[in-house]
Amino acid sequence: MKKKKYIIRAVKVLSLLTAIVLLTAFLQEFVLCHADHNRERIKGFYLEDKDSIDVVLIGASEIYSSYAPGYAYEKFGFTSYPIATQSNIISSYKNQIKAAIEQQHPKLIVVEINGALYGNDKQLEKEANFRNYADNIPLDSNKIELVQGFAPDNQIEHYVPIIKYHSVWNDWPAGLKWNLSIMQDRLRGYNLLKGIKSKSQIFKPREKVYNDTLKNNNQKKALTQKSEAYLRELLEYCKSENLTNVVFTRFPHVVTKKSLSRFMRTNTAADIVAEYGYDFLNFEKNFEDTGLEAPDDFYNLDHLNIYGQKKFTEYLGNILCSKYGVSESILTDSQKAEWDTCAEYYNAYYKYTEDLINKGKVDEIGEECFDMEKIKKFL
Repeated sequence: MKKKKYIIRAVKVLSLLTAIVLLTAFLQEFVLCHADHNRERIKGFYLEDKDSIDVVLIGASEIYSSYAPGYAYEKFGFTSYPIATQSNIISSYKNQIKAAIEQQHPKLIVVEINGALYGNDKQLEKEANFRNYADNIPLDSNKIELVQGFAPDNQIEHYVPIIKYHSVWNDWPAGLKWNLSIMQDRLRGYNLLKGIKSKSQIFKPREKVYNDTLKNNNQKKALTQKSEAYLRELLEYCKSENLTNVVFTRFPHVVTKKSLSRFMRTNTAADIVAEYGYDFLNFEKNFEDTGLEAPDDFYNLDHLNIYGQKKFTEYLGNILCSKYGVSESILTDSQKAEWDTCAEYYNAYYKYTEDLINKGKVDEIGEECFDMEKIKKFL
């Protein structure tokens, strides 16, 4: 009789513990977390069918504002996805390349170098920049290695982020709309815009624009010591793993007097990349060839608007196909239906954003659920 009571009690305790674990997991995933476009984009990457993405792009906000996977698919037939987060840092790039290979074995990995170009190390050390990516990836050996490198003395909050975000009720309803978006993505099995984000604005700078004068500008400025060390570590990793399908790039920006020093650091980064035998495509130097107009195709100094995004996606797509042999993806019927839908939604997103621009309404547009309801009207 006593034995039976102990068994019943043990079952109750075990059930309670299981319920607590499940509730904590649910809250951590969908409620008590930092939910924004970064989370939606990275979670979306892990929703993609394995080995269904042929081009992975790694970097910061330049990636998701400048390149549209849905339009690239419509134009060229290949699938692509950005592993990109706001103010992404170079110390996370190696993990991101590993994730790209493990999940997708892509034909090509395009690495935008912004994460190594910060003028000081504050951005590299900023916890928010790290968490934009690290909070949103699965807990595996790669994440453990990433966290140990960034926060060796405070790892538990990165493995169990609910500790960090237990009081994010204050972020709602802003967080709620992104949590709802992520839930919808999971139910659907993929995200419709593949992580792109833009702003309904045409930029009008007050400063002098230097873009047309940079083609033969080879002036250099040193990277920070820490940035260069991380960049070389990344390149050493690529060489040691015999990765021949990686190309490094600098996406277009409006270059002014204030940002000339960053342009010079790009020239330095290009030389370092060349030391290891990898290509570096500097789209700030061959700006004229891209067909972009500065500043009409931008919504601020660093980000393309929808007009620039469409032009640059087509320009880059042509290079990926002609120079690097990327070809039309081989997809199952369900995967093709998914990507056909994504192309349709890209066109609706473009029309919706253009409509806002024509009406003089400035707004950020991404794949959060309330934006998507408005975008659907343009299908």
